[in-house]
Amino acid sequence: MLTNAGPSRTAPNPHGRGNPFRLTLLVAIGALLLLTLAVSACSSKKDPTATAVPPAPTDVPPAPTAVPDQSEIIAAWESGLHGNTYDLGKGPNTYCSRCHSPQNWDVNATTDRPPNCVTCKFPDDEEVRMATTMDFVEEEDWVGIGCDTCHEVDENGIASAEMAWLNVVTGEYEIAHTSTELCEKCHLTTSGIAVTGGSGVTHQRTLGGSAHRKWAGEWPQAERPQYCADCHDPHSGVPKQCVDCHTDVTTLETHIMGNNDAMLTKVTCMACHDADEMEVGPHPDEAEGGVFVTLVSSVGRTGDMTVEYVKSHSVQWQVACDRCHFADNPWDLDELTEDGEIPESGG
Repeated sequence: MLTNAGPSRTAPNPHGRGNPFRLTLLVAIGALLLLTLAVSACSSKKDPTATAVPPAPTDVPPAPTAVPDQSEIIAAWESGLHGNTYDLGKGPNTYCSRCHSPQNWDVNATTDRPPNCVTCKFPDDEEVRMATTMDFVEEEDWVGIGCDTCHEVDENGIASAEMAWLNVVTGEYEIAHTSTELCEKCHLTTSGIAVTGGSGVTHQRTLGGSAHRKWAGEWPQAERPQYCADCHDPHSGVPKQCVDCHTDVTTLETHIMGNNDAMLTKVTCMACHDADEMEVGPHPDEAEGGVFVTLVSSVGRTGDMTVEYVKSHSVQWQVACDRCHFADNPWDLDELTEDGEIPESGG
């Protein structure tokens, strides 16, 4: 028997779109996400009541560096030959300034024909001679040999401790590895110096000879001079004396020989120990009391023969007494052999 029961029904699907539970869950998750974003945004805002920390200043100058005190060096330089080089008789021109005042030097300047070889005041002239191949340099324009000739100088006027020669041709500094290398930029006898011209003067000083070379045995080596500044103050130019290092000369047997006073007061060390075979004789300045020194004879600017004292820088240990004590010497010295002995009479 058929019975009309009405339309059929199915069980509800919990995963269907019309599921109210699912919609509620999605709404809850969305709300939670919005809340999280809101909290994060609020936490990122600065607290208006907090004290702001100012940024570190970027325009504050660094602490000043202490400037070295070079006053003693400058005073020594001013007292030396390099500190006061302007002299009407020592080449105030654009040729001689190659060494006397390098920054006044003209690379194209040359010596003129005599009698106006250089623009200079000769001893027998009332006025300065004017050569046609160079210019006269007034004292106010004279630069001289300043700190910046031998050292790089910073904006504070402080000279670097390193030695460097200012090459005025290139405008660049040339590193000098030793004091001798620096001094020989001028103190070098040559007919021409590469790039910077020729000095044309007898200023060369050669340090050599056996006494200052390496000796085997007990002779001290650590303090033996090798470079110019070992004996010469590089700023004042004041040299050491032989006895400053050789303190025992007054007691050496070879210096006593029964006539120690004459050996130490009438003869300079280099008059005996010169290795260059220079002339030897009484000092040309009578005020020196006739002490024997090394000499150089040359033809002066006036055309006359002049004899001047030039200290030899080439040293030897052994000496030859007959260098001065030869027969019929002009100083009436006793005749001696090379070894200082009285020669045997002939016959």
